[in-house]
Amino acid sequence: MVFSLRRARLTGALTATLAIAALTAAPAQAHDALASTSPADGQTITTNPGEVSITLTNPPTTGVPGANVLTVTAPDGHVVSSGDVTVNGSTLSTEADIDHDGEHTVQWRAVSADGHPIEGTFSFTYAPEGEATQTASAAATSPAAAATPSSPASPTEAAATTENKSEPANNTGLLTAAGIIIVVLAIAVAYLLRRRATDKQA
Repeated sequence: MVFSLRRARLTGALTATLAIAALTAAPAQAHDALASTSPADGQTITTNPGEVSITLTNPPTTGVPGANVLTVTAPDGHVVSSGDVTVNGSTLSTEADIDHDGEHTVQWRAVSADGHPIEGTFSFTYAPEGEATQTASAAATSPAAAATPSSPASPTEAAATTENKSEPANNTGLLTAAGIIIVVLAIAVAYLLRRRATDKQA
């Protein structure tokens, strides 16, 4: 009898604990979360999308003024979004005129279906294709990148030029030395011939 009473009490306490845990977990699971953004977080875009949007895991609460917010800020601190947020199912969007190149920051806030507010930030970079092309063209045609005819010769070219200039002087010296040797040989031959002729006469 006592054992059955204790068993009933334990069963009742366990059931109550599980019920409290289930009731506590239910609101937490009902909170919405950010599923995706457009543009994506960290993405670089080259054209003006015209709007910025976020998508939640569940449709947010609507009908409460100021409950859902999307603010897009340019790199210079200028707000480029319109301020009006459109809700279409789980997606919240706002018009944004992206005309500043660089990193843009998006701040968002929404109210979950259970009334719990959620918020966050993400960023994307705007890099117009026209400006990128102009920058590349300017770099390719800059005076520093182009070679000029009047640019100074490199040390190797200077050494080669000096060596080429010194070659005629070296050739002239060789020719002069060869001429002297020929003259000396001619004098020696003439001397020997004269001496031999003198010896024969004696």
